[in-house]
Amino acid sequence: MTQRRTTNWPVVVGGSLSFAVASAGVLAGAVVHFSAPEPASAPAEAPQATSSAPVTQHGTVIAVSADSVTTRSDNGLIQTYRITPNTTAVTVDRQHPASPAASFDVDDRVAVFATVQAGQSVATAVADQSAVGPGGPPMDYITTP
Repeated sequence: MTQRRTTNWPVVVGGSLSFAVASAGVLAGAVVHFSAPEPASAPAEAPQATSSAPVTQHGTVIAVSADSVTTRSDNGLIQTYRITPNTTAVTVDRQHPASPAASFDVDDRVAVFATVQAGQSVATAVADQSAVGPGGPPMDYITTP
């Protein structure tokens, strides 16, 4: 009598598949670990935006000069705005001096309307707080030179 050895095929196939999956995982991990990363290339310079972001701040003037005004909001935000020849001063009496620097003093309550250009805040208008909003005079009296 001869004994015949039987093979349990599901165990052989399952073991082979497990070994193949484990080997592929180890091989993939080695490739990822030992492969050299690509050298980083210098980032391309971002093109300058042609438009500017509008900014509005209501607050108290804490510093003013011929070319800038610095305000502090009620929440403590301090921002300095560049004043240009195109910056308009809006006052309650509708007088328009050459610059907001001539119209406003430290501790005056103002609203600053500005744009951010190349990372710098540039005031388009500095207005007395009582001259803006529903209680202020109409803005159509402002004319460009």
